[in-house]
Amino acid sequence: MENVKIEELYKQFSEKIIFENANATFESGKISFLMAPNGFGKTTLIKLLSGLQKEDSGRIKNLHIHQDSFTLYDDLSLYGNLSGYKNIEIFTKFKYSKEEIDAVAIRYLPSSRLKKKISIYSLGEGKKISLIIWELLTPKLSMMDEITNGLDYQALADLKKVLSEAKTDKIILLTGHDFSFYEDIIDNLYVLSDYKIIQEMKWKDYGVKGTYEKYFAPRN
Repeated sequence: MENVKIEELYKQFSEKIIFENANATFESGKISFLMAPNGFGKTTLIKLLSGLQKEDSGRIKNLHIHQDSFTLYDDLSLYGNLSGYKNIEIFTKFKYSKEEIDAVAIRYLPSSRLKKKISIYSLGEGKKISLIIWELLTPKLSMMDEITNGLDYQALADLKKVLSEAKTDKIILLTGHDFSFYEDIIDNLYVLSDYKIIQEMKWKDYGVKGTYEKYFAPRN
């Protein structure tokens, strides 16, 4: 699969500039991490890449892959009055049999739980439903925001393995503040700062947390 390349991106909302002459390349076969405090453009960038918003100027090459993309926000809206199974069927457009769903779901939730309505699920269980949907769809472009929220230790360990295996010939973009989780699995790190998208080539020298402090820690 081809890389996604951002060239001279400019995006503004009202009087607020989000990106100005921003450039970046997100590589296929790699897990990329987007780093910035809230309000620095992470959500805007995800919406641009998913085709939900349009750049004011500049271009995003190979943006056609948004037709085979999946965006998982911290608060993915599931249907509370329907079961886990039914939500999975709806979001995957009824492409998979119960047996195929169970084969993926077994690492996340038992079938007895999938029969229950989403309204009684915990935050973590709802997140697991979203991950089951994502794993079934195997999209070319995956974007996940605060993916670790609500997940228990075993689910986080399983997720690391799944993400590492899933990146082959795909682009995976992650954002979040649980830096210790991302440390072991990301390949590239991009910092959103001063209206730019900066690929930090030495992030492994600093670590994820150290890189954040390098760019965003208060200066005395």
